[in-house]
Amino acid sequence: MYCAVLWGLLGVLAASAYAAETESRPLLALNLRTRDGQAFRLESLSGKVVVLDFWAPWCVPCRASFPRLDVLQGKYESQGLQVVGLTLQDDPDAIFAFLDAVPVRFPVVIDSAGTSGTAFQVVAMPTTLLLDRGGQVVARFEGGSQKVHEKLEAAIDTLLSGGSLKPSTGVRVSSSLQATGKIKAWQRGYLADPIMSLDGDPLTQVLREHIHASKEAAAGNGGASGGGCGCN
Repeated sequence: MYCAVLWGLLGVLAASAYAAETESRPLLALNLRTRDGQAFRLESLSGKVVVLDFWAPWCVPCRASFPRLDVLQGKYESQGLQVVGLTLQDDPDAIFAFLDAVPVRFPVVIDSAGTSGTAFQVVAMPTTLLLDRGGQVVARFEGGSQKVHEKLEAAIDTLLSGGSLKPSTGVRVSSSLQATGKIKAWQRGYLADPIMSLDGDPLTQVLREHIHASKEAAAGNGGASGGGCGCN
């Protein structure tokens, strides 16, 4: 039990490099469950390079990124990679429907309390954390586009080869697209739709970002932080 908490705390401490206000306390109550209700602990993966992907059933980019993550699992599993999908939703029917439509070989776990999302400062869907063999978060990738996955795979290859990553390895969405306020990124499914995906050619991305920002403002009474889904 104490080892479990310690291994998880290492991840949170690394995540705090992205946000100084991150605290380790939420992880003490971290309660991950598999689809069949079994307890799941991240420390069981110690010694592996871990891709921890935060996703949501309503997230359109997540639907595109899941098959790519599954390819990575098959390609690098023998070298010590483990992909884990983590959803913060509390609707089992929506979760199972998504997984029936987009089946994957890697484990999918559930944290319906959202504790891990808060602990790891998740502000966009999907958010993919890359953990080294010691359990520390060494890179964060927000978004599910092909380019994001190319950078993720390059980082994975570096870690599996025994190399280290530069601080600039990850991918962050612009602050205007990050979920802010009381409603968290994983709670904003009611505003998620295909037009809010930022994948595609540059012109399409610009148009979608404009529409996304408009929805953010509309849901937040025109405030700067808005109230949209924080997905991309």
